[in-house]
Amino acid sequence: MSSDAFQVCFHPKLGVVINDPIAQMGLAREQMRLFKLGAMGASTFVRAIVSKDLVACTEDQLQAHATAIETYRTARSSRRKPYCEQCRRHFGSVDFSVCGDCHSIRCTCGTCSCASSSRRRKAA
Repeated sequence: MSSDAFQVCFHPKLGVVINDPIAQMGLAREQMRLFKLGAMGASTFVRAIVSKDLVACTEDQLQAHATAIETYRTARSSRRKPYCEQCRRHFGSVDFSVCGDCHSIRCTCGTCSCASSSRRRKAA
């Protein structure tokens, strides 16, 4: 997993989390967005409070969360557009989750690839 641009870490209260540089876009310097593998969703935290307790995951923790990490990796790499097709917010600027059905990023407005793939373009 060393080829990933993101880091998988452990936090005593949050559990196993992903620290992804792309998810930090649009945040103030004192904030940090972490993807919680247990909840399969990202949340924003105060960097000074959360970062001091982050440690590298053990091999056992990585193996126990391998499926969730792969789901995040797939969602991260399969984004065709860096913004939500419904509300036009950039995925780097919102907390998001991963859809259990299509394994793509779900915006805070509720839109994911399930909804966008069913939408058809209107003929001109």
